[in-house]
Amino acid sequence: MKTRQIIYVALLAALALPTPVWAQPDPWAGSWRGTMSTGQGEDTGVTLTVGGEAGAYTGVVTGFAPGREIRLSNIVTTDTQLTVEGSADTDFGPLALIYTLTRDERTLSGGGRITLGDHGFDVTIELTRQRRAEVPQPQVEQRLEYFAGTWTFEYTGGEFPPLSIGTRNGTVTFTDIPHGPFVRGAVTGEVFGEAYTETWTIGFDEDAQSVVWHEALSTGQQLVALGNWTSPIGITFLTAPIEADGRLYVLKRLMRVTSDTAFSVTDEFSVDGGPFQRLGNGAYIRAD
Repeated sequence: MKTRQIIYVALLAALALPTPVWAQPDPWAGSWRGTMSTGQGEDTGVTLTVGGEAGAYTGVVTGFAPGREIRLSNIVTTDTQLTVEGSADTDFGPLALIYTLTRDERTLSGGGRITLGDHGFDVTIELTRQRRAEVPQPQVEQRLEYFAGTWTFEYTGGEFPPLSIGTRNGTVTFTDIPHGPFVRGAVTGEVFGEAYTETWTIGFDEDAQSVVWHEALSTGQQLVALGNWTSPIGITFLTAPIEADGRLYVLKRLMRVTSDTAFSVTDEFSVDGGPFQRLGNGAYIRAD
């Protein structure tokens, strides 16, 4: 069988699998829910959402007020400890937080300090993440509207034509396409200090729980991928083969849906039917 035929057969076989193969669970990524307590005994419900992978985590804290998110500017981890920092502007002045939390299985606990305007106070935090066997986390409804709006992203990976232009960052804004279950994303980003633009189109078949993802890359290449969204915690994608310089490339993507406001991607690639190798990781946080 010719190489091209082998890759097409592999593509069809992978998309037919009903359940994705998951790597070992990340000890930090996901949504952690619990309470923040002050020295006066006042408790506030908070959620900490961490996305991405080790060395490139992103995240937000919610719960201070309806619709209020504190975007994390710094996340540092050790084997058992997580330190996060974030800030936001509020009606009462600038708010900043720093938490240092220790993980014990599915519990995060520790202390921190919050500064609001000229006032600062110490807090204690207790967060938990439920076992997957009881309630899969996170429970994000599979719907096209999930993507609508603007997302900021950071992607760390190799410069590997024709699949990747390398480490980059920017925003992507998705808007509805009339008369169909599609959204179109306008990407504005920066790579190696230079601006670039791309266009992404996403389609979703709600009955089949399948996704079509098309990327018109800044290099002129076209990526077309089919995705399986039967699981609320992620989507697995496989692209149609791309031919360049006499070789065939296939991209495999795992998109982890960590919350309504964050998702991450892990990309791997294969050349001429060879084994898949890591290409890069991306972290996306909702900006609107």
